[in-house]
Amino acid sequence: MSFEGIKLRFRRKYMKKTANIRKKFLTSADFTIISNNCWGGFIYQSYGLAYNSPTIGLYFMAEDYIKFISNLRDYINSELTFINPNESRHLKTLKNSENFGEYPIGLLKDIEIIFLHYTSEEEAYEKWNKRCNRINWDKLLVKFNDQNECTKEHLEKFDNLTYKNKVCFISNDYPSLKSMIFIEAAKKQKFVRASQEPFGKSRYLDVTKLINTIKGR
Repeated sequence: MSFEGIKLRFRRKYMKKTANIRKKFLTSADFTIISNNCWGGFIYQSYGLAYNSPTIGLYFMAEDYIKFISNLRDYINSELTFINPNESRHLKTLKNSENFGEYPIGLLKDIEIIFLHYTSEEEAYEKWNKRCNRINWDKLLVKFNDQNECTKEHLEKFDNLTYKNKVCFISNDYPSLKSMIFIEAAKKQKFVRASQEPFGKSRYLDVTKLINTIKGR
């Protein structure tokens, strides 16, 4: 297991141990986080809540994610299928990742979903569809970060999306992009790692306050 994986494992244990304390400060538990990586799952875990989102235990390449959230309802209503990992458009990047070939890669129309923490297509399909039905479209928080081949153009596209509730964690400061949160601890890296993304209340973001102030569509 990589050093990042070890950090995430300890972080998850801490989140679960302190979830009940954190949960007391939420005004509502019925919200949906759409996330490009595992952050959404971590947030639900950090409050001890059910996963009211299909974007759990998986990730998207940046280009695919921007397409996904730019037409979210259409993609959510599309049939999830699967491809051979070796047929992925992102093969050059993915083949160097840990455990490549051991997890399913889904296809929604023209975008790929890397189901990193799933062991079979059947499991991924079942949980994706079950959690799609839990989406609260009236309390939606959309999250992004600058990993998985993200460019400034992707960040700009995200910033211009009309979602009322959105946040993006970045390793380089772009003051002109209003929905970005600069994670200073990641400034020497090319992207913000999952273990550096805030939960609960941190110096970068009060996630509890953010959730409590999610506005309806």
